[in-house]
Amino acid sequence: MTSPLLRRSPLLLAFTLTTSLATAADPPAESIRDLKLKDWEPRSMMVTKTSVREKPLYPVIDAHNHLGGGKDRLTTEVVQKYLREMDEAGVRTVVNLDGGWGDKLKQTLAALDEAHPGRFLSFALVNFDGLDDAGWSEREAKRLEEGFKAGAKGLKFHKSFGLSYRYKDGKLMPVDDPKLDPIWETCAKHNRPVVIHIADPAAFFTPLDRFNERWHELNQNPGWLFYGDKFPKRQELLDQLHRVIEKHPKTTFINTHFGNNAEDLGSVADKLDKYPNMFVDIDARISELGRQPFATRRFFLKYQDRILFGTDTTPRRDAFRIYYRFLETDDEYFDCSASHHRQGFWNIYGIHLPPEVLDKVYRKNAERILFGLKTDEEKKALAPREMKVKPTDDFDVTGDGGNKAWEKAEWVPLRKRTANGAGYETKVKMLYSKKGVYVLMDATDKKLSAKMTADFDNLWLEDVFEVFLWPDERDQLYFEYEISPLGYELPIVVPNLDGRIKGWRPWHYEGTRKVRKATTAIGGEVKSGAAVSGWKAEVFIPFELLEPLRNVPPKPGTRWRANFYRMDYDDGKTTSWDWAPVGNSFHEFQKFGTLVFE
Repeated sequence: MTSPLLRRSPLLLAFTLTTSLATAADPPAESIRDLKLKDWEPRSMMVTKTSVREKPLYPVIDAHNHLGGGKDRLTTEVVQKYLREMDEAGVRTVVNLDGGWGDKLKQTLAALDEAHPGRFLSFALVNFDGLDDAGWSEREAKRLEEGFKAGAKGLKFHKSFGLSYRYKDGKLMPVDDPKLDPIWETCAKHNRPVVIHIADPAAFFTPLDRFNERWHELNQNPGWLFYGDKFPKRQELLDQLHRVIEKHPKTTFINTHFGNNAEDLGSVADKLDKYPNMFVDIDARISELGRQPFATRRFFLKYQDRILFGTDTTPRRDAFRIYYRFLETDDEYFDCSASHHRQGFWNIYGIHLPPEVLDKVYRKNAERILFGLKTDEEKKALAPREMKVKPTDDFDVTGDGGNKAWEKAEWVPLRKRTANGAGYETKVKMLYSKKGVYVLMDATDKKLSAKMTADFDNLWLEDVFEVFLWPDERDQLYFEYEISPLGYELPIVVPNLDGRIKGWRPWHYEGTRKVRKATTAIGGEVKSGAAVSGWKAEVFIPFELLEPLRNVPPKPGTRWRANFYRMDYDDGKTTSWDWAPVGNSFHEFQKFGTLVFE
């Protein structure tokens, strides 16, 4: 029997089906007027510019992160995942604020700081158990000092401090409790900074009513609401913190979440003006900063030496990239929830900071105040590489560095990249003239493990010295020069597009565009397999060869990025050296050092 629906006209059938489907998919028109606020998910209709910043302009130190602590949490697989996300996002170092104390701290340091020098810096915590005990202050100060000696790089206080730690009589321990004075002084004694989180966003201390701008967030997380008689007033907590900072001027305080007061930039500025030992970080607060972009940009320009980069988000490339977009671009009205989580219903604006300010916020300010390094080796691993290049008149390249012009240049050592391999030393010098740059390398060795006898061969597979020059950071394009102890060379231009490396020989490599070069052996002959005590390489790279790159030739004050490497293959063992520390690839150009032409 034919269905009544099928006996209808095709047009009527189509209308009926469309209406039925629409009715099934959409709520009744009247029900949308009863939409609950918790279910409202507005999508912006704005059409604006979208910029993608997969990696930052400069390598980043994330000064505020939570990676967990202890060997059970920080397994090899977990740590490798962190490193992959950091590498993909151009993050050089992450500060882990979850180190703890005692054995847990030692396990954390072993899994992160010691296993991956320069990539992680772990902070200690205070144990508030036994707060009423007469010797609590001395106990924790001693425990903290032991943690610093073991390698902890600083001290972290979570927001529960001031909100929930209580004495037996129920009284809250205030932030400025005198019992904590030995703790602050221990940090000052060991030059370790204190990362301190006090209170929370202003809306978290107001009633959960129709006026609360973060009702949606607090309704989902009622434990974040600190309004009521059982909690101190927000301003009272901030006042306690500022009294501590004033009382302990030799202790460095990093007031997290933009001074714990991102909604009131005037108040934060006032405290930075009063307390030279106070710094702020931006973690989990770009949702506040980005909705006041003009005031925020002015603040960053004025206090560019006092602001640290941080995320408060377990390493995730997408989260880092939202921060880069906020700091580097002038994009308008974009969603930043991927940087941490949805905070309020508003979108944010980029503040388009100049490169010199970005450099400080991304890394230099953190490098300056993260004193708490365990060894001189770790200090060197964290410190940025910078070489001053002095001017000279042109001279002949002889391979031995015998020209008197070299006397004005200082030797800079290269770092052995692994604990294994040959224990040779390597050092370099640089000069520049109106026509090009001069580089001199001096290396100890036992044997010239090089057999190749042709230019443009894969010289890196044998003993070799390498120079990388990146004149302009606006371009992912740099020049690489390799020279073997036998004097054979490989000059190439390298476009490096997000790790996709393509190299080619410079075109028209002849005449005044060619590199002038020479090598010498120390204690032996320049020939394959020769027993030696060392070898030298001296090269002159003309600016005519580098002219396809921007920012060439340099002038006094010009800054280039650069790196130097050496490979050695004695006795079948591979040993490598670098100047600016990089990871597995020599082509991690964001980690290059800086040449400053005088």
